[in-house]
Amino acid sequence: MTTELMRYGRYRFLLYKKWDYARNMRTEKQQEALDAGKALFKAANIEHWASQPELVERVQKFLIDSFPSYRPSPYGESPKNIIDALCRELRNGDVVIVRAEPAYIAHDGFVPAREFDYEAYERDIAERASSYAARSKAYRDDLKAYNQEIDERIARESRALQKPFRHVETMAEAQARNIAARAASEKISALALSVVRVVSDVASILPSSGDNDACDLGDVTGIGGGSTPLGDAAPFEYSESATGNDVLSIAARGVSEAHEADCFAEYESELDFCNALAPSIGGARATALCKQNAFDRYQQCRGY
Repeated sequence: MTTELMRYGRYRFLLYKKWDYARNMRTEKQQEALDAGKALFKAANIEHWASQPELVERVQKFLIDSFPSYRPSPYGESPKNIIDALCRELRNGDVVIVRAEPAYIAHDGFVPAREFDYEAYERDIAERASSYAARSKAYRDDLKAYNQEIDERIARESRALQKPFRHVETMAEAQARNIAARAASEKISALALSVVRVVSDVASILPSSGDNDACDLGDVTGIGGGSTPLGDAAPFEYSESATGNDVLSIAARGVSEAHEADCFAEYESELDFCNALAPSIGGARATALCKQNAFDRYQQCRGY
């Protein structure tokens, strides 16, 4: 008795009683079909078999026809019990599973399976693969173009909004900048003070707006030249005083070399302004007076 168990892949698997399948001598092909059936049963999912009503019905019919000792319960058998009964017979070796070709016709009237056209199947697979490859290439090209367009737009917007790099000033740089700013401010202040002094000196010798006659200062000579009211007086003689016998203790005022250099630099700056501004404002007299006042301030700066 032969019954189809299932169809798996391109093969059919049949149920045989042990002595109904090649009882005397088995060829190599028959043994291969028997080994394939054993492998199917070894990897079988019994729960899955029990969940297929048609398979359960065929198995029960095979058990009833092949084993008189098997009688289903009048109250009905569960699919799990029917499949378990088949598994017991397979383990005992009374039933075997044999793999058969699709065109095999069993003697119990199986309808022959339709011959499978492998060439048409392979052509269909090749066409599908080619179509899939073409679609994939089109999608990749489209995505590449889209990404390139996005990257170019981002680059354009970045260039449009790009700002120059702002250097973060360090503490040392800030200190140097502040020192330079203070030095420049002091130089500007000194320059402005020198200009004011020169203008004041020159303006002091100019006549007022209410005078019609210019003030006659006489002949102006160079600084240190000419005669003074005390030019004919007798020279002073040094005499000791309470300050001590050391002449340097009176002359020296404790001015440092750096202070001396600053005073001289300011004196030279005022002389330059006298030579530049005084002649155009008050002529030679203004120039001489400006230089005299500059020298007096130089001496005061030195402490004399």
